[in-house]
Amino acid sequence: MNKIIFIKAEQGPGSSVFYYDDKGKKWIAEKGSRAWRNSNPGNMVKGKVSLRNNLIGMAGGFAVFPDYQTGHKALIDLLLNEFGTWDLTKLMQKYAPPGTNDTKKYIAFIEKKTGVKETILRKNYPKDAFQKLWKAIEEMEGWKQGTIKEYSTNGKVTKVLKNKKGNIIKYLVDGLGWLNKKEAIQLAYENKIDAVVVKRKGTTFLRSRPNIIRSDNLSKKA
Repeated sequence: MNKIIFIKAEQGPGSSVFYYDDKGKKWIAEKGSRAWRNSNPGNMVKGKVSLRNNLIGMAGGFAVFPDYQTGHKALIDLLLNEFGTWDLTKLMQKYAPPGTNDTKKYIAFIEKKTGVKETILRKNYPKDAFQKLWKAIEEMEGWKQGTIKEYSTNGKVTKVLKNKKGNIIKYLVDGLGWLNKKEAIQLAYENKIDAVVVKRKGTTFLRSRPNIIRSDNLSKKA
């Protein structure tokens, strides 16, 4: 089987990621961890390092790479060439800054995994400790496999979720999973969901196409 080569990526519905291959096909990565969905084991953001390592898009605020190997290479590049003269404390202040991360916990985790004190410069790490460093970062960032499949542009709405007032707040779409109302309506406008957009009394919602029987009638409530 020929390897799929992804050349572009972007945010998909919810937390999913859309990938585009060199044959013009569109794919969707769902579930799993953000690091896995973005093929970005270090959860790196967009910057000069990711750009020179074949960044193909952005999703969830993080860089997207075509595969794990490329994302891993970018992480190694960052640690070797950008953080070489820094100790672990300075490195983590930049890599996992306070406010969005528990930086102290991150540093303690790296120290435990590498056996290297936080005051030691990265360039002075023993070879085996450097390997332990990137492995610890990838472990901390999380790499949980999800699913990736060719994206269907004709997903059908099979179920709805309503709030206490009986109004629809989410739609379950084949191939896409649960989408909030706004996302589902936008995809229906783009003909990526097999449903009709209805506007009634100032409210916009979806309903099944005519002559298609559903066990859950989408037109009952907005």
